[in-house]
Amino acid sequence: MRIIYNQIQNLFIAEFSSDFAGDLAAVKAAGFRTFGAPLWVWYAPPPGIKALNYLREHRPASDLTISDEAYAVYEPLAAVWAKNEEIKQALAEAKKQAKKERVEVEQEEATTAVFAIPEGKMWIGPEDLPPKPPFESDFKRPKSPSLKCSICGQPIFFYELQQPPMCLFCEKSLDKASKS
Repeated sequence: MRIIYNQIQNLFIAEFSSDFAGDLAAVKAAGFRTFGAPLWVWYAPPPGIKALNYLREHRPASDLTISDEAYAVYEPLAAVWAKNEEIKQALAEAKKQAKKERVEVEQEEATTAVFAIPEGKMWIGPEDLPPKPPFESDFKRPKSPSLKCSICGQPIFFYELQQPPMCLFCEKSLDKASKS
């Protein structure tokens, strides 16, 4: 089997040797795809590095060669792919460690945040709970538009008809009345 690079489609393409069945099984196992009839071109899905690395590790019986042009494209992509895999592995380990720490903190908080029922009571009432923190908000209600609908008197916003001033409801009602 020979791997070539198609510059027009930016794809790594497999050319089969005389051992068609063995090569076909190898490219299917590597994850290659085909465009189908009439050409039946088998290509590695972009970026193609994963499929080519699989073929490199599991060589077909007919052997594996790669054109100089394809190797020139493969080499820098493989280096970037390897770096990305290292980063993904480090990220997965960091996520696992963060999750482990978060679970430990949650378990610790769950054991310490227990309310005790006061003496002589069967249940906890609102007077037994700590006071709620004061609610603060930066929200300020926007001013109502000064322009009013000429028919119903509702405020007119920037997205509604301005000349003559008319709200969406009244505008739609007039459209229906004029069509019938």
